[in-house]
Amino acid sequence: MELTEGLKTRRTIHKFKDEDIDPAVIERAIECAVLAPNHKMTEPWHFHVVQGEAKEQLSRRRGELKSAAQGGPDTEKGAKVYEKAYHGMADVPFVVAVSTKTSIEDPVLDQEDRAATACAVQNFMLSAWSEGVGCFWGSGPLLKDEVTKNTLGLGADEEVIAMLFIGVPEVIPSVKERSFTNAVTWH
Repeated sequence: MELTEGLKTRRTIHKFKDEDIDPAVIERAIECAVLAPNHKMTEPWHFHVVQGEAKEQLSRRRGELKSAAQGGPDTEKGAKVYEKAYHGMADVPFVVAVSTKTSIEDPVLDQEDRAATACAVQNFMLSAWSEGVGCFWGSGPLLKDEVTKNTLGLGADEEVIAMLFIGVPEVIPSVKERSFTNAVTWH
């Protein structure tokens, strides 16, 4: 796949096939991710491949957090939300949490490192896409949750910026027409 084609065709994937992925695909995606530009070569990112008990624990926590906004898992709506959120994470072949170093004392470095890590996430997703593997970039309360931080063993100076759900796409959404003309001003 040519780079431009990958950039134009990559989509956020919401439904994955019940199909295993070779772990080498994940390794190659991380290899591409760490080539992202980063000011002063800080390389602030870390990729946490979440599996086994850690994946189960974070899947449960995701369900709890999502259902809490709907009255909790003991309500009818909250129970449905819990199940959807839980299975949305537990049932995908791979979950990769991406963390970045934070710098309270240097807000410029903090912003640069977050931007660099976001670039690394995009590199990861494009590499996976080139091999027929899609991603969903999850965000929300799970990323800042103490259970997540403890499960991943994050230090006080680390923060999760992406929870990637990874698998072979069951459905690839159509490409939405986008125009760059409203996003650019020539001076």
